[in-house]
Amino acid sequence: MRVTPHALMTALRRAGAFGAFAAVVALLAPIHYSDLHLPFPDTVAHAMLAYGLMMLSLGAFPRLRSSDIALAALGLSVASEFAQSLVGREMSLHDIFGDSLGIAAAYGPVAMGRLRDLARTHPHLTFAELRSIDPRYARRAREVLAPEPVAEA
Repeated sequence: MRVTPHALMTALRRAGAFGAFAAVVALLAPIHYSDLHLPFPDTVAHAMLAYGLMMLSLGAFPRLRSSDIALAALGLSVASEFAQSLVGREMSLHDIFGDSLGIAAAYGPVAMGRLRDLARTHPHLTFAELRSIDPRYARRAREVLAPEPVAEA
């Protein structure tokens, strides 16, 4: 097997899908954390799980914005706690906090790298000016700024 970026992305996507499935099973199964006898608190376990899944997601989806991946991960964190409450397990804000820490730990270096890039390429522009020149928003800006067609009688 040749190692190519595509092959690596496929492997990351498969690992992420397996990890997500394993996380769903672990979070919804009638297993209590105390039964696992792990040497660290439940919040730390949630942080480690969220960090691992976030890192897999960042690697597996290179065309998605990392901030969108982080927001989706936070949404899934809240949804998983809600789902746990539906199957008779305890819904905990501590678990959401742990998930948020893991997601922030994975997203932080990505955001800092982007900030460093902006500091090198556009050091004196405001964030509003940077958004106005961002090609992802150019189509929307053209639609807003385009004059209305005048109907001729």
